[in-house]
Amino acid sequence: MAFSCGKFHEPFPAHDYRSYREARNYGRVPFASGENHYTRFEFNYLLKEETVTIWQPDLSKSGGITEGLRIAAMGSAQKILINPHSAMSGISMAVSIHFLASIDNAGYFEADAAKTNLLRDQLVETPYSVDKDGCVLPLNKPGIGVEVDEDFIKAYPATDGPAYV
Repeated sequence: MAFSCGKFHEPFPAHDYRSYREARNYGRVPFASGENHYTRFEFNYLLKEETVTIWQPDLSKSGGITEGLRIAAMGSAQKILINPHSAMSGISMAVSIHFLASIDNAGYFEADAAKTNLLRDQLVETPYSVDKDGCVLPLNKPGIGVEVDEDFIKAYPATDGPAYV
């Protein structure tokens, strides 16, 4: 659980809807959740529960860009902000920024700020630009704007096992 930017970030496990429902009566700080919800059908349940007011779909887990757009549209009708969870790779960050630029209920961009992250720093070039006001912008190049370093992939091949440990 984290408290930042005036919100509780996933204070309970993703599918512990009862705890979210009970806790909403104890304060006014909004709940943010969704990085471990999959597809619009699980976000529809969040919508019906009316407990999570900031949705954080992770496009790499929730069904990709198209499903993310469906989720954002559902939230838009209820004025729910979308702060997509961004996995640690530069690819995920680039996709999240383009996604945010395409929806009307865009919230914050979540970037990996770790000192060292090879999946951000070497897999692709910088996955976004920052304007003079400090706003993050999508790259103005074809596709999601980044080129994958194929030598990096050869040097660090995928291994069998869980994606998140």
